[in-house]
Amino acid sequence: MSHCTNMLSINRLRMLLGSMLFMALMATACHGAQAQETRPTGKTVEDQKRNAVLLGGYNYKKYSTALTGYTGQDRQRVGFLQYRHAVRTRVGPRGSYKAGMALLADGKLVLAACRLPKQGSRQFSIHVYQSADQGLTWEEIGTTPLWGKEPCLTVFPDGSLLLTAQKMAGPSCPYAMYLFRSSDGGRTWETNVLPSEDYPRSLAVEPDGGALMIRAASFVGTEAERRKSPNLNLGRTQNGGKTWQFSEGLVDWNETSFAEVAALRLKDGRLLAALRSQIPGTQEEGFGHTVLTESSDGGKHWSKPREMLNSAEVHAHLTELDDGRILATYSNYHLPWGVYAVVSADGGKTWNLDHPIELALSADIYVGWPVTVQLADHSLVTCYAITAYSKEPPRHVVTEVVRWKLP
Repeated sequence: MSHCTNMLSINRLRMLLGSMLFMALMATACHGAQAQETRPTGKTVEDQKRNAVLLGGYNYKKYSTALTGYTGQDRQRVGFLQYRHAVRTRVGPRGSYKAGMALLADGKLVLAACRLPKQGSRQFSIHVYQSADQGLTWEEIGTTPLWGKEPCLTVFPDGSLLLTAQKMAGPSCPYAMYLFRSSDGGRTWETNVLPSEDYPRSLAVEPDGGALMIRAASFVGTEAERRKSPNLNLGRTQNGGKTWQFSEGLVDWNETSFAEVAALRLKDGRLLAALRSQIPGTQEEGFGHTVLTESSDGGKHWSKPREMLNSAEVHAHLTELDDGRILATYSNYHLPWGVYAVVSADGGKTWNLDHPIELALSADIYVGWPVTVQLADHSLVTCYAITAYSKEPPRHVVTEVVRWKLP
Protein backbone atom coordinates (compact mmCIF):
# COMPACT_ATOMS: atom_id res chain seq x y z
CA MET A 1 0.00 0.00 0.00
CA SER A 2 1.45 3.41 -0.99
CA HIS A 3 2.09 6.32 1.35
CA CYS A 4 -0.75 8.29 -0.34
CA THR A 5 -3.18 5.41 0.18
CA ASN A 6 -2.17 5.17 3.85
CA MET A 7 -2.73 8.88 4.29
CA LEU A 8 -6.13 8.63 2.57
CA SER A 9 -7.19 5.82 4.91
CA ILE A 10 -6.01 7.79 7.94
CA ASN A 11 -7.93 10.88 6.78
CA ARG A 12 -11.07 8.83 6.26
CA LEU A 13 -10.69 7.38 9.76
CA ARG A 14 -10.28 10.89 11.16
CA MET A 15 -13.43 12.02 9.37
CA LEU A 16 -15.36 9.03 10.74
CA LEU A 17 -14.13 9.62 14.27
CA GLY A 18 -14.85 13.33 13.90
CA SER A 19 -18.41 12.66 12.81
CA MET A 20 -18.90 10.25 15.73
CA LEU A 21 -17.56 12.89 18.12
CA PHE A 22 -19.83 15.46 16.48
CA MET A 23 -22.92 13.32 17.14
CA ALA A 24 -21.80 12.71 20.72
CA LEU A 25 -21.38 16.44 21.25
CA MET A 26 -24.82 17.01 19.81
CA ALA A 27 -26.41 14.53 22.19
CA THR A 28 -24.64 16.18 25.12
CA ALA A 29 -25.39 19.74 24.05
CA CYS A 30 -29.08 19.19 23.43
CA HIS A 31 -29.84 17.43 26.75
CA GLY A 32 -32.50 15.23 25.22
CA ALA A 33 -34.02 17.91 22.98
CA GLN A 34 -34.13 17.44 19.22
CA ALA A 35 -30.64 17.89 17.77
CA GLN A 36 -29.71 20.91 15.70
CA GLU A 37 -28.69 18.67 12.81
CA THR A 38 -28.75 14.97 12.08
CA ARG A 39 -25.70 15.47 9.88
CA PRO A 40 -22.51 17.49 10.48
CA THR A 41 -22.64 21.22 9.74
CA GLY A 42 -19.36 22.68 8.51
CA LYS A 43 -16.72 22.01 5.87
CA THR A 44 -14.14 20.35 8.14
CA VAL A 45 -14.27 18.04 11.14
CA GLU A 46 -12.98 20.87 13.33
CA ASP A 47 -15.71 23.20 12.04
CA GLN A 48 -18.31 20.53 12.69
CA LYS A 49 -17.18 20.07 16.28
CA ARG A 50 -17.23 23.82 16.94
CA ASN A 51 -20.66 24.17 15.32
CA ALA A 52 -21.98 21.28 17.41
CA VAL A 53 -21.29 23.29 20.56
CA LEU A 54 -22.57 26.61 19.19
CA LEU A 55 -25.74 25.12 17.69
CA GLY A 56 -26.59 22.78 20.54
CA GLY A 57 -28.64 23.39 23.65
CA TYR A 58 -31.81 24.66 21.96
CA ASN A 59 -35.16 23.29 23.06
CA TYR A 60 -36.81 23.20 19.67
CA LYS A 61 -40.26 22.65 21.15
CA LYS A 62 -40.18 26.30 22.21
CA TYR A 63 -39.75 27.49 18.62
CA SER A 64 -42.33 27.50 15.88
CA THR A 65 -41.58 24.49 13.62
CA ALA A 66 -38.10 24.22 15.24
CA LEU A 67 -36.90 27.41 13.56
CA THR A 68 -34.51 29.05 16.00
CA GLY A 69 -32.92 31.33 13.46
CA TYR A 70 -29.64 29.44 13.76
CA THR A 71 -31.00 26.22 12.27
CA GLY A 72 -28.64 24.97 9.58
CA GLN A 73 -26.03 27.66 10.11
CA ASP A 74 -22.35 27.10 9.52
CA ARG A 75 -21.10 29.60 12.09
CA GLN A 76 -17.44 29.07 11.25
CA ARG A 77 -17.37 31.72 8.55
CA VAL A 78 -17.82 35.42 7.82
CA GLY A 79 -19.43 37.08 4.81
CA PHE A 80 -18.15 39.75 2.43
CA LEU A 81 -21.06 41.69 0.93
CA GLN A 82 -21.04 43.70 -2.28
CA TYR A 83 -24.21 45.64 -3.02
CA ARG A 84 -25.57 46.42 -6.48
CA HIS A 85 -28.46 48.65 -7.48
CA ALA A 86 -31.90 47.07 -7.90
CA VAL A 87 -35.50 48.27 -8.20
CA ARG A 88 -37.93 47.00 -5.56
CA THR A 89 -41.70 47.54 -5.48
CA ARG A 90 -44.63 46.21 -3.49
CA VAL A 91 -47.62 44.37 -4.96
CA GLY A 92 -51.01 44.80 -3.33
CA PRO A 93 -51.75 45.69 0.29
CA ARG A 94 -50.30 44.39 3.53
CA GLY A 95 -51.42 40.83 4.08
CA SER A 96 -50.52 39.65 0.60
CA TYR A 97 -48.20 36.67 0.85
CA LYS A 98 -46.68 34.02 -1.44
CA ALA A 99 -47.12 34.47 -5.18
CA GLY A 100 -46.71 32.90 -8.59
CA MET A 101 -45.54 34.98 -11.55
CA ALA A 102 -45.31 34.59 -15.33
CA LEU A 103 -43.97 36.64 -18.24
CA LEU A 104 -46.33 37.02 -21.20
CA ALA A 105 -45.19 37.16 -24.83
CA ASP A 106 -45.98 40.90 -25.01
CA GLY A 107 -43.61 41.63 -22.11
CA LYS A 108 -46.28 42.08 -19.44
CA LEU A 109 -45.89 40.40 -16.08
CA VAL A 110 -48.80 38.65 -14.37
CA LEU A 111 -48.63 37.85 -10.66
CA ALA A 112 -51.05 35.88 -8.49
CA ALA A 113 -50.60 36.46 -4.75
CA CYS A 114 -52.42 34.67 -1.97
CA ARG A 115 -53.66 36.81 0.88
CA LEU A 116 -53.92 36.02 4.57
CA PRO A 117 -57.35 34.66 5.50
CA LYS A 118 -59.81 36.63 7.53
CA GLN A 119 -59.94 35.90 11.23
CA GLY A 120 -61.64 32.58 11.90
CA SER A 121 -61.04 31.29 8.36
CA ARG A 122 -58.38 28.98 6.94
CA GLN A 123 -59.10 29.92 3.34
CA PHE A 124 -56.54 32.08 1.53
CA SER A 125 -57.85 34.28 -1.28
CA ILE A 126 -55.78 34.81 -4.44
CA HIS A 127 -55.52 38.18 -6.18
CA VAL A 128 -54.19 38.68 -9.71
CA TYR A 129 -52.06 41.67 -10.72
CA GLN A 130 -50.48 42.89 -13.95
CA SER A 131 -47.45 45.05 -14.67
CA ALA A 132 -46.93 46.64 -18.08
CA ASP A 133 -43.66 48.36 -17.11
CA GLN A 134 -41.46 45.41 -16.10
CA GLY A 135 -42.52 45.40 -12.48
CA LEU A 136 -42.36 49.10 -11.64
CA THR A 137 -46.11 49.42 -11.05
CA TRP A 138 -48.89 46.89 -10.55
CA GLU A 139 -52.66 46.95 -10.96
CA GLU A 140 -55.14 44.32 -9.84
CA ILE A 141 -56.90 42.87 -12.90
CA GLY A 142 -58.51 39.62 -11.70
CA THR A 143 -62.30 39.63 -11.50
CA THR A 144 -62.94 35.94 -10.68
CA PRO A 145 -62.87 34.94 -6.97
CA LEU A 146 -59.88 32.62 -6.52
CA TRP A 147 -58.80 30.62 -3.49
CA GLY A 148 -55.77 28.68 -2.32
CA LYS A 149 -52.28 28.95 -0.93
CA GLU A 150 -48.77 28.77 -2.43
CA PRO A 151 -49.76 29.46 -6.05
CA CYS A 152 -47.88 28.46 -9.18
CA LEU A 153 -48.50 30.43 -12.39
CA THR A 154 -47.60 29.07 -15.84
CA VAL A 155 -47.97 30.70 -19.28
CA PHE A 156 -48.43 28.54 -22.39
CA PRO A 157 -47.20 29.39 -25.90
CA ASP A 158 -50.77 30.36 -26.90
CA GLY A 159 -50.84 32.95 -24.11
CA SER A 160 -53.24 31.08 -21.82
CA LEU A 161 -52.45 30.90 -18.11
CA LEU A 162 -52.66 28.01 -15.67
CA LEU A 163 -52.74 28.71 -11.94
CA THR A 164 -52.37 25.91 -9.40
CA ALA A 165 -52.70 26.34 -5.64
CA GLN A 166 -52.89 24.31 -2.47
CA LYS A 167 -56.47 23.66 -1.41
CA MET A 168 -56.81 23.74 2.34
CA ALA A 169 -58.12 20.37 3.53
CA GLY A 170 -61.85 19.98 3.98
CA PRO A 171 -64.22 17.09 4.79
CA SER A 172 -65.59 16.86 1.25
CA CYS A 173 -62.18 16.73 -0.46
CA PRO A 174 -59.32 16.28 2.01
CA TYR A 175 -56.63 15.87 -0.65
CA ALA A 176 -56.93 18.24 -3.58
CA MET A 177 -55.36 21.17 -5.37
CA TYR A 178 -56.98 24.00 -7.27
CA LEU A 179 -56.57 24.38 -11.03
CA PHE A 180 -57.53 27.73 -12.58
CA ARG A 181 -57.33 28.51 -16.32
CA SER A 182 -57.40 31.92 -17.99
CA SER A 183 -57.47 32.80 -21.70
CA ASP A 184 -57.61 36.60 -21.26
CA GLY A 185 -54.33 37.35 -19.48
CA GLY A 186 -55.57 36.63 -15.97
CA ARG A 187 -58.76 38.68 -15.83
CA THR A 188 -61.25 35.82 -15.72
CA TRP A 189 -60.71 32.20 -14.76
CA GLU A 190 -62.25 28.77 -15.08
CA THR A 191 -62.08 26.83 -11.82
CA ASN A 192 -61.41 23.14 -11.31
CA VAL A 193 -60.15 20.85 -8.56
CA LEU A 194 -57.62 18.07 -9.10
CA PRO A 195 -57.37 15.22 -6.57
CA SER A 196 -53.90 15.38 -5.12
CA GLU A 197 -51.85 14.89 -1.99
CA ASP A 198 -49.21 17.36 -3.17
CA TYR A 199 -48.99 20.47 -5.35
CA PRO A 200 -46.19 21.73 -7.62
CA ARG A 201 -43.67 24.48 -7.00
CA SER A 202 -43.44 25.14 -10.75
CA LEU A 203 -44.35 23.49 -14.05
CA ALA A 204 -42.03 22.76 -16.97
CA VAL A 205 -43.28 24.08 -20.32
CA GLU A 206 -42.44 21.57 -23.04
CA PRO A 207 -41.12 22.33 -26.57
CA ASP A 208 -44.37 20.99 -28.08
CA GLY A 209 -46.46 23.55 -26.18
CA GLY A 210 -47.60 21.22 -23.44
CA ALA A 211 -46.62 21.29 -19.80
CA LEU A 212 -45.24 18.84 -17.27
CA MET A 213 -46.34 18.98 -13.64
CA ILE A 214 -44.16 17.04 -11.21
CA ARG A 215 -45.26 16.34 -7.66
CA ALA A 216 -44.48 13.92 -4.88
CA ALA A 217 -46.26 10.65 -5.60
CA SER A 218 -49.03 9.60 -3.25
CA PHE A 219 -49.17 6.47 -1.16
CA VAL A 220 -48.29 2.94 -2.21
CA GLY A 221 -49.45 -0.39 -0.83
CA THR A 222 -52.85 -1.57 0.31
CA GLU A 223 -55.05 0.46 2.65
CA ALA A 224 -53.74 -1.58 5.55
CA GLU A 225 -50.08 -0.93 4.69
CA ARG A 226 -50.20 2.50 3.10
CA ARG A 227 -46.89 4.34 3.07
CA LYS A 228 -45.55 7.35 1.23
CA SER A 229 -44.02 6.64 -2.15
CA PRO A 230 -40.39 7.62 -2.81
CA ASN A 231 -41.24 8.39 -6.44
CA LEU A 232 -42.51 11.33 -8.44
CA ASN A 233 -45.97 11.82 -9.93
CA LEU A 234 -45.82 13.22 -13.49
CA GLY A 235 -48.82 14.97 -15.01
CA ARG A 236 -48.80 16.01 -18.67
CA THR A 237 -51.23 18.30 -20.46
CA GLN A 238 -51.46 19.26 -24.13
CA ASN A 239 -54.46 21.58 -23.85
CA GLY A 240 -53.51 24.15 -21.25
CA GLY A 241 -54.52 22.07 -18.25
CA LYS A 242 -58.00 20.97 -19.36
CA THR A 243 -57.04 17.29 -19.23
CA TRP A 244 -54.08 15.40 -17.80
CA GLN A 245 -52.28 12.10 -18.29
CA PHE A 246 -50.43 10.80 -15.25
CA SER A 247 -47.47 8.46 -14.85
CA GLU A 248 -44.89 7.65 -12.19
CA GLY A 249 -41.21 8.54 -12.30
CA LEU A 250 -38.90 6.18 -10.42
CA VAL A 251 -36.41 7.92 -8.12
CA ASP A 252 -33.19 6.25 -7.01
CA TRP A 253 -33.61 6.70 -3.25
CA ASN A 254 -35.54 5.47 -0.21
CA GLU A 255 -36.74 8.80 1.18
CA THR A 256 -40.46 9.49 1.35
CA SER A 257 -40.74 12.86 3.08
CA PHE A 258 -40.55 15.45 0.29
CA ALA A 259 -42.78 17.93 -1.54
CA GLU A 260 -42.82 21.30 -3.35
CA VAL A 261 -41.19 20.04 -6.53
CA ALA A 262 -39.77 22.69 -8.88
CA ALA A 263 -39.46 21.34 -12.44
CA LEU A 264 -37.30 22.65 -15.27
CA ARG A 265 -36.81 21.39 -18.83
CA LEU A 266 -33.30 22.36 -19.91
CA LYS A 267 -32.36 23.29 -23.45
CA ASP A 268 -30.30 20.08 -23.69
CA GLY A 269 -33.46 18.04 -23.07
CA ARG A 270 -32.77 16.98 -19.48
CA LEU A 271 -35.35 17.42 -16.75
CA LEU A 272 -34.26 18.89 -13.42
CA ALA A 273 -36.37 18.71 -10.28
CA ALA A 274 -35.59 20.42 -6.98
CA LEU A 275 -37.32 18.71 -4.06
CA ARG A 276 -37.94 20.05 -0.60
CA SER A 277 -36.91 17.09 1.51
CA GLN A 278 -36.58 16.34 5.20
CA ILE A 279 -33.41 15.40 7.04
CA PRO A 280 -33.97 11.74 8.06
CA GLY A 281 -35.23 11.33 11.60
CA THR A 282 -36.74 14.82 11.81
CA GLN A 283 -40.19 16.28 11.28
CA GLU A 284 -40.06 20.03 11.84
CA GLU A 285 -39.57 22.64 9.10
CA GLY A 286 -36.28 23.76 10.58
CA PHE A 287 -34.79 20.47 9.41
CA GLY A 288 -35.96 20.73 5.83
CA HIS A 289 -33.47 21.04 3.00
CA THR A 290 -33.35 20.93 -0.80
CA VAL A 291 -32.08 18.14 -3.03
CA LEU A 292 -31.79 17.94 -6.82
CA THR A 293 -32.51 15.05 -9.17
CA GLU A 294 -32.47 14.79 -12.97
CA SER A 295 -33.89 12.63 -15.73
CA SER A 296 -32.63 11.98 -19.27
CA ASP A 297 -35.52 9.77 -20.40
CA GLY A 298 -38.46 12.12 -20.13
CA GLY A 299 -39.11 11.54 -16.43
CA LYS A 300 -39.35 7.73 -16.34
CA HIS A 301 -36.20 7.36 -14.23
CA TRP A 302 -34.52 9.91 -11.96
CA SER A 303 -31.00 10.06 -10.55
CA LYS A 304 -30.19 9.66 -6.90
CA PRO A 305 -31.04 13.07 -5.38
CA ARG A 306 -27.98 15.06 -4.32
CA GLU A 307 -27.68 17.88 -1.83
CA MET A 308 -28.37 21.24 -3.42
CA LEU A 309 -28.90 23.75 -0.60
CA ASN A 310 -28.19 23.81 3.12
CA SER A 311 -30.47 22.94 6.03
CA ALA A 312 -33.48 25.27 6.40
CA GLU A 313 -33.05 26.56 2.82
CA VAL A 314 -36.22 25.68 0.93
CA HIS A 315 -38.77 26.85 -1.70
CA ALA A 316 -36.21 26.46 -4.50
CA HIS A 317 -37.29 27.76 -7.92
CA LEU A 318 -35.20 27.03 -11.03
CA THR A 319 -34.68 29.33 -14.02
CA GLU A 320 -32.47 28.56 -17.02
CA LEU A 321 -30.91 31.84 -18.12
CA ASP A 322 -30.17 33.05 -21.63
CA ASP A 323 -26.44 32.43 -21.16
CA GLY A 324 -27.00 28.79 -20.15
CA ARG A 325 -26.50 29.22 -16.42
CA ILE A 326 -29.16 28.00 -14.01
CA LEU A 327 -30.45 30.28 -11.28
CA ALA A 328 -31.92 28.82 -8.09
CA THR A 329 -33.98 31.28 -6.05
CA TYR A 330 -34.87 30.09 -2.53
CA SER A 331 -35.93 31.01 1.00
CA ASN A 332 -33.76 31.15 4.12
CA TYR A 333 -35.56 29.64 7.10
CA HIS A 334 -32.53 30.54 9.19
CA LEU A 335 -30.79 33.84 9.83
CA PRO A 336 -30.60 36.03 7.89
CA TRP A 337 -34.24 35.31 7.05
CA GLY A 338 -35.04 36.27 3.52
CA VAL A 339 -34.83 35.40 -0.16
CA TYR A 340 -31.57 34.34 -1.77
CA ALA A 341 -30.22 32.96 -5.04
CA VAL A 342 -27.29 30.85 -6.19
CA VAL A 343 -26.01 30.05 -9.67
CA SER A 344 -24.86 26.87 -11.38
CA ALA A 345 -22.57 27.14 -14.42
CA ASP A 346 -22.41 23.38 -15.11
CA GLY A 347 -26.01 22.38 -15.68
CA GLY A 348 -26.93 21.95 -12.01
CA LYS A 349 -24.04 19.70 -10.99
CA THR A 350 -22.54 22.28 -8.62
CA TRP A 351 -23.81 25.53 -7.11
CA ASN A 352 -21.90 28.58 -5.94
CA LEU A 353 -23.00 28.25 -2.32
CA ASP A 354 -20.07 30.34 -1.06
CA HIS A 355 -21.47 33.37 -2.92
CA PRO A 356 -25.24 33.51 -2.30
CA ILE A 357 -27.08 36.53 -3.65
CA GLU A 358 -29.17 38.36 -1.05
CA LEU A 359 -32.39 39.46 -2.78
CA ALA A 360 -34.54 40.43 0.21
CA LEU A 361 -34.33 40.36 4.00
CA SER A 362 -37.24 39.49 6.27
CA ALA A 363 -37.96 40.43 9.87
CA ASP A 364 -39.22 36.91 10.68
CA ILE A 365 -39.45 33.35 9.38
CA TYR A 366 -42.62 34.05 7.37
CA VAL A 367 -40.88 34.46 4.06
CA GLY A 368 -40.51 32.86 0.73
CA TRP A 369 -41.90 31.18 -2.35
CA PRO A 370 -39.69 33.26 -4.67
CA VAL A 371 -40.18 33.04 -8.44
CA THR A 372 -37.74 34.52 -10.98
CA VAL A 373 -38.25 35.30 -14.67
CA GLN A 374 -35.77 36.78 -17.13
CA LEU A 375 -36.75 39.75 -19.28
CA ALA A 376 -35.75 40.51 -22.87
CA ASP A 377 -32.93 42.79 -21.72
CA HIS A 378 -31.49 39.89 -19.65
CA SER A 379 -32.47 41.52 -16.35
CA LEU A 380 -34.29 39.42 -13.74
CA VAL A 381 -37.51 39.95 -11.84
CA THR A 382 -38.10 38.01 -8.62
CA CYS A 383 -41.33 38.02 -6.65
CA TYR A 384 -41.45 36.86 -3.03
CA ALA A 385 -43.09 37.27 0.36
CA ILE A 386 -41.43 38.66 3.49
CA THR A 387 -42.35 39.77 7.00
CA ALA A 388 -42.09 43.54 6.71
CA TYR A 389 -43.95 44.50 9.90
CA SER A 390 -42.67 42.19 12.62
CA LYS A 391 -44.22 44.01 15.61
CA GLU A 392 -47.31 45.38 13.85
CA PRO A 393 -49.87 42.58 13.46
CA PRO A 394 -52.13 41.33 12.12
CA ARG A 395 -51.09 42.03 8.51
CA HIS A 396 -47.35 41.62 8.94
CA VAL A 397 -46.45 40.05 5.58
CA VAL A 398 -46.25 41.60 2.10
CA THR A 399 -45.67 40.60 -1.52
CA GLU A 400 -42.84 42.38 -3.30
CA VAL A 401 -40.84 42.15 -6.52
CA VAL A 402 -37.25 43.14 -7.16
CA ARG A 403 -35.70 43.77 -10.58
CA TRP A 404 -31.97 43.05 -10.67
CA LYS A 405 -29.07 41.82 -12.79
CA LEU A 406 -26.45 39.16 -12.37
CA PRO A 407 -22.80 40.21 -12.70
